[in-house]
Amino acid sequence: MFAMFSIALLATATTNLADAEVSRVAYSNCLTDYTVEQLDLKTSTSAFKKAIKSACETERNAMIAAMTKDELEFGSTQKEASNYALEEADGVAFAFSDGYASYASSNTRPVKE
Repeated sequence: MFAMFSIALLATATTNLADAEVSRVAYSNCLTDYTVEQLDLKTSTSAFKKAIKSACETERNAMIAAMTKDELEFGSTQKEASNYALEEADGVAFAFSDGYASYASSNTRPVKE
């Protein structure tokens, strides 16, 4: 009986982690498309850094929701889970805004995961 419960719990945790990873990749890939589009339009770095905050909102919100759910299931409080998920989503966006000038100056493009 205990073994069945452990297997069920592990399967649930694995599924939820997969949901969070899938949503993170979807957000990252959306930002990749957005970044390439902005590079092709020759958008300035400062304008890109402002605009990326509202890019890919659906994917960002899905990532935050999946990560928050994961953290809650691992015993975090709602506040801890929400803060962690928001920090993770901000980190994904930061990687693109931080690398934008380099992509622009080297005429290179990010690639999807």
